[in-house]
This record gives sequence, C-alpha cells and structure tokens, in this order.
Amino acid sequence: MATVFRSPSSRINVVVGPMVIVVGVLAAIAAMVLSLVMETPGFLALLIPAVLALGGGAFVLWGALRSRLRLEKDGFVWAGFVGAQRSVRWQELARLEPPAPGDHRLVATALLRDGSRVPVRALWEPATRPSVLSGAQDHSEVQNALLSAHRRWLAGHR
Repeated sequence: MATVFRSPSSRINVVVGPMVIVVGVLAAIAAMVLSLVMETPGFLALLIPAVLALGGGAFVLWGALRSRLRLEKDGFVWAGFVGAQRSVRWQELARLEPPAPGDHRLVATALLRDGSRVPVRALWEPATRPSVLSGAQDHSEVQNALLSAHRRWLAGHR
C-alpha cells in the first residue's frame, strides 16, 4: 500500500480549489439568472470572472493533488506543483542524505548506485509562508518514513 505525504499548503489547496470552482459555478448561474430575469444581456459579462474562477480553481486543485511524495513497495515517486514527476526505485538507491539547509522543499538527497545525486524536492511550499521565511522547515516525519521504507526494502532483499 502506498503512503502519500503532502505539504500543509497542498492539503489546504485541496479544499480551496473546489471552493473556488463552486464560486465560479455560482457566478455563472447568477449571470444567467440575472440576464434572464432583468432581460438585460449586460449581466452575461459576469461569465468572464466565472470562467476565470473555474479555471483557477481547477488549476489550484490539480497542482495540490499533484504535489506529493508517495512511498511505494518498489520505490518512491514525487512531484511538485508543476514540473515533471520523478521517481527512484529502491534497487537504484545507495543511500539517502539529509537536506542541505536553505531549500524549503528539499526532503532528502538520494545518492544512486551509479553515483548520481537526485534532490527529492517533494513538499511544495509558497515562498511567502512564515515557516519558509524563517527557515524553520521540519520534514522529519517524511524523512523518517522515507528512511524506514528504504530499510524495510533492504531487510527484505538481503
């Protein structure tokens, strides 16, 4: 069974995105009802912000659902709000290093058996979040889960 970790911002945006979509739907309904009841096509101009709310809410929801670190039986997969999804399989992984200070999204650095280093930037946080500005990011729960999953895989494959 896969375990999924999301940043607090992503968990909040899973709620905010649908709320913005609902506002867009209500604005579209209001524009249609007002234009029909008042017999004035000028109220149809409210469809523009309604469409923007629908698109914006869908984008926020898509990004929030996409931004995560997922631990699986054979490795881990992560993606940010935008950008390519990345993955590392346990058999490719030599070890995990703690994150360098200063990168608020960096959970760990994966050292692969071929000698390459892969930064695991999985927990999306906006640059204006107070904990990001103070530099007090704590990803220890996710780091411990990542290390434990790798240890379990190693124990089963030795």
